[in-house]
Amino acid sequence: MAKEKKEDLRVKRTRKLLSQALLSLIEHHSFHSISVKEICEEAMVHRATFYTHFNDKYDLLAYSLKEMAEEFHFEYSSVEEVHLKLFNVAIKYRRLFSQLFVEERDSLRYLIRKEMTEKMKQQIMSETNTQNIPPSSEVTMAAFVGATLGVLNWWIENDMALSGEEVYNEIKQILNLEHLEKIQDKTIGKE
Repeated sequence: MAKEKKEDLRVKRTRKLLSQALLSLIEHHSFHSISVKEICEEAMVHRATFYTHFNDKYDLLAYSLKEMAEEFHFEYSSVEEVHLKLFNVAIKYRRLFSQLFVEERDSLRYLIRKEMTEKMKQQIMSETNTQNIPPSSEVTMAAFVGATLGVLNWWIENDMALSGEEVYNEIKQILNLEHLEKIQDKTIGKE
């Protein structure tokens, strides 16, 4: 039994070393450019040992992100606490978050988010006849677009059980789209 615990600790230690090595490398390089060899060298672990624990660097990244997510401790948190924890973890792992979000730039989700946000900005600027949108309005637009994409993901995963119009009406109720209209009023008032 003591031998099992010791092996358990060695497994945990090896996984932790590999995870820390990956996160350290991501501080200076894009994830896609990092090789398993570099991870092993950084962790001072043999390549064969790496493959004993992980299938590839994507498997290691998933493990590392799962370990990081445990810092959230969502199960006993209020909605407000969840949001604050998420942003605090993002600050703690700022470079990692930045790298992973930047690397997502070729994804369909990123392109849709960028396009939706840009169209909203253009509409507000043309209707208010201004060139600047306050940061608080930018937050509101990001929340709206992010929520819409999250719901789109849910909708696809649930076999599109509702019509697009039904989903939009639910989003409208939940997000209080009147708040978006108030952004335009605030922007006009600042001229």
